[in-house]
Formats: sequence, C-alpha cells, structure tokens
Amino acid sequence: VNMASFHLIFAALLPLAMSFQAQGFIISNSRNIHQKDVSALELSRNNENQTTARRNFLQSLVTASTSAAVALSIPSSSLAAVDVSQQVPVEMRTFVDPKGLFALTVPKRFFAIRRTNKGDLPDEKTGKGRRGSSIFTAGDLSKAEVIAVERFPTFALLEDEGILVEKGADLSTFPAIGDAAAIANLIVLRRDKDKPTQTRTNLLMDSVRLSEDGKTLYFSLSTAIDVQKPELLLEQEGVSELVRITQAKATLMSNDGQLLAVFASALQQDYIGADGVALKETVESFVATDQSK
Repeated sequence: VNMASFHLIFAALLPLAMSFQAQGFIISNSRNIHQKDVSALELSRNNENQTTARRNFLQSLVTASTSAAVALSIPSSSLAAVDVSQQVPVEMRTFVDPKGLFALTVPKRFFAIRRTNKGDLPDEKTGKGRRGSSIFTAGDLSKAEVIAVERFPTFALLEDEGILVEKGADLSTFPAIGDAAAIANLIVLRRDKDKPTQTRTNLLMDSVRLSEDGKTLYFSLSTAIDVQKPELLLEQEGVSELVRITQAKATLMSNDGQLLAVFASALQQDYIGADGVALKETVESFVATDQSK
C-alpha cells in the first residue's frame, strides 16, 4: 500500500478510531451495530413469567435488527472464496493472560496490551470502565486490523437493555438466555453503545451458531465505512468502498457469571487473504479459563 492509499484509508477510518493511552496508540474501531428500531422495543416486566418475557424480547430484537439493516449483505460463505493456499501464512504466537482469565493466539507482528491498571479495567459488578469492557487489545495499525477481548457480567447484558433478570435465573448457557442472533445483537450494541460514529453494520445472520453445549456463541459482522473520495480509492486500491469484517466469539465457559468475548476485524480486502485466516485462527483459539475450580 503506497503512502497516498494509506492516507486515504486512514482518513476514512479516522472517525471510527478509539484512543487508548498505553504507548499512545490509536486503534481503529468500526464495529457499531445499527440501533434504529431497537429503542422502540419494550419488554413486558410481568413477574408471572419473566423467562418467557425475556425470550419474547430477544426474538423481537432479531426482527427489529433485520428490518433496520441497510442493504449491505455479504454472505459469510463468500468471505472464504479466495484461494489462500499460495499465500504466505501469518506467523502466530500464543498469549496467555497473566491474570489467568483467557488464552489465545495472535499474529506475531501484532502489538498486544493487557490492561492491568484498576482504572482501565471494567468493574466486576457492572462490566463498565474507562475503556468500556475491554481487558485486552492487539493489532496492526498499518492495516487497521484489531483484536479485542471484553469481559462483563452476563446479567448486565440484559439489564442494560431494560430486561429484568430474576434472581437465581439460569444464565449458564446461551439457549437459557434466549435467541442466539438476538444475544449477538445485544453483545454488539453493548460494545458500541457509547461510540457516536455513524456506520452501517450488519450481523451476518448465516454466521450465527452455537456450540453443542450452548456455552459458546459465534457470529460475524460487516460494517460499511463511509469514504469521502471513492473514485480516488478505486484508483489507488482497486475498490470503491471500504468494508470491515469482524469475527466474534462469546463464551460462558468461565462459569463465574462473566461473559468473555473476542472480536477480530480487518478490512475486507485483507480479510479475504492470509490475514483473514489468521484472524479466524485467533477467534477459534480463544479459550476462557474456568474460574469455578
């Protein structure tokens, strides 16, 4: 990528960047989910059957998200259409959380920061902090590729959206909580709630799947990034639009009432190559450590 192309892409991504103090990095972040109709949804707080009410709300969230989505539909199957067998594989390394919460592999060239200062970590009871729910960040700024790990209480995912969680309710598996696609939407809404950027993001519905034990949820996102001069981008890069693809994995395997999620994203032109293979490996490798033992 020449310098002119880099500046063009950087200018398009700049409104989506989030700042963090460690080493003065600026990390691109464009994982905002469209919230147009979600605010219109209401959950009946009927104490007679709160579990049913919660499920009904989550199902309605899927409908609202689908109707509000813009015309950006990229089937997850098409993302694997490029032959990467002739490309040089990305060298990986293993990161084991010093606090014993998780482990994953990341590209060796990525910087990696594990937040340890109390002010930078999310509150154990609310999952909120100065940097949201983030506890780990890795990435390659030259390609706008980012990996993030977030941690927050499972009940907070629901209560932050006005869904009353009955004391002692079973939140140990995703099926017990509600519809998988609705939960994926809630996770992304929570993550991007405080980010004011205007982007067009879709949950790729055919990417949503659960593990057999119901404790792990997989999904992908597609985000269209506004480009000021698409004709210049086409001249420099051969594409007239920028799309960010995000692979995500949420897990309840820690068995401590906390939900851990990993997000790995890249621009589509990088994602469909060897870098995308590496980011998928990162997501697949992510493991939350059982804290109940």
